[in-house]
Amino acid sequence: MVLSLVAPAAAKSSNPAFLGVGMSDNGQRTPCTIDMVTPGSPANEAGLRMGDVFVALDGHAVTTCDSLIQLIQAREAGQQVKIDIRRDGVAMSVKAQLLSRAELLRKRFVGQVLPVASVVRFDDRSETDLDARGKTTIVGWFEPRCAGCPGTFSAIDRWARKRNKPPLRVFGATRPPLSDNIDELKPIATALDVPLLVGDTETFQRFSITDVDRVFFMVIDCRGIVSYVAPIAPDADDLDAALDELYAAAEQASRRMK
Repeated sequence: MVLSLVAPAAAKSSNPAFLGVGMSDNGQRTPCTIDMVTPGSPANEAGLRMGDVFVALDGHAVTTCDSLIQLIQAREAGQQVKIDIRRDGVAMSVKAQLLSRAELLRKRFVGQVLPVASVVRFDDRSETDLDARGKTTIVGWFEPRCAGCPGTFSAIDRWARKRNKPPLRVFGATRPPLSDNIDELKPIATALDVPLLVGDTETFQRFSITDVDRVFFMVIDCRGIVSYVAPIAPDADDLDAALDELYAAAEQASRRMK
């Protein structure tokens, strides 16, 4: 799911069950309406469309988008749900098998050569090759609106610097601001402890999932093959465990260089 609000008492996970829609509350007559559907997501596979209005999930009324998020995240990835909607005023139901964000990204990338990525460094606008052969790379894709995302890279940068092993590269990556004025990203570049890369909107959407609460990390090994992908939420309860898993994946990819 793209919008990521949960009840304050609920534990926040980096990788909960996921439907794959952007949505907004538009008043009492259309309380929670789909604005976009993530390609390849459970919502996409179930045939949900932009403009569909949520009514209920497994018989539980959807009164707001926040209530739908709580219903989704109370379930497990792999679980099938029944979703009641209104489409153009007509009531209908669909079934969707929930995934996690990590599962969706693994299907896209893991075990494959990294697709062509058009990215430049923010500092000098130079083109950067993410799949530089002979080097292991960690790159984390995040929305410019994600206030806590740049801080996630501090721990990764400290870990990478302490390693007495083959060096690896660490990058943060984002998309241009809506104004297309790349200089507006300067506060983000300043907050990062690693170089900031900027990809065009098409590149960003190919490698990430629209989500203002998470960084979507990938590890690219020395052969240019994506060996690991996973989302990490900066304020998640499982942040330390998620980072440890990322480090282990990067170490394994680095060993392929020997």
